[in-house]
Amino acid sequence: MISIVGYGSLLSEQSARETVPELQNFRIVSVPGFRRVFNKVGVVFLSRHGADPMSLEIASCSTLPDPDTKILCSQFECSTHDYERLYEREHRFQWLEVDTVESDGAVASGHICTTSTDAYYRSHKCKSPQEYHERVGQYYSGALWRDDILPFPRYLAFCLQTAQGQGESVLNNFMDSSYLADGVTCIRDYIASHPELQLWQEMDCGYTYRKR
Repeated sequence: MISIVGYGSLLSEQSARETVPELQNFRIVSVPGFRRVFNKVGVVFLSRHGADPMSLEIASCSTLPDPDTKILCSQFECSTHDYERLYEREHRFQWLEVDTVESDGAVASGHICTTSTDAYYRSHKCKSPQEYHERVGQYYSGALWRDDILPFPRYLAFCLQTAQGQGESVLNNFMDSSYLADGVTCIRDYIASHPELQLWQEMDCGYTYRKR
C-alpha cells in the first residue's frame, strides 16, 4: 500500500475516491514545513471547465517548502494500481515523501504533490513533443508554472468548501497557509480584498475532477 497526502481537492474524500475508489483510512494529518501555493496552470480547467487561457484566473494548488508553516491535509492509503491512476491525474506535479503527524502525535510519512518546472515536465514526464501537445499544448500554449496567476474561482470555492467540511481548524489553516502564485498574498487576504469571492460558502462551485 502507498500512503498519499492531499491538500487541495484531495481534502475531499469524495473527490479522492473518484480516482482512488478503494482508498483506505482517510484522515486529517498535519504536514510541517510546507505551504500551499496557487502557482500551477490547471489544464483541466481549460479542457473541461470553460476557463479562458488568456485569463489570469487559471491556477490550481501546489505546495512549496516553508520551514515556518504547516498545512493540515488528508492522508490515505491505496494500492499501487490506484496510485498509478492518481499519478496520471496529477501528471504535471513532482512527488515527494514527507513526514506527517497524526492526530495522536504519531509521526508517519506519505507522498505529496509539489511544485515542478516546465523544463522538468517536458523532459522527464512527457516522452515526446506529441505527448506534451496531447496533454497540454492543444489547450494551452504558455508556461505551466507561473508567479502571476490567480486561483480558478470554482476550484478555489471547492477547496474552501471541502476544507470547511473537515472542520473550522482545517478551513482556517487552508486560508492562512495558502498563497497566491506571488508567494506573498495569503488566500484569506485575497478573499477579503475580492468581495465577489466572499460568497464561496453559498456557491455551487460545480467543480468535479474529470480527466482530460
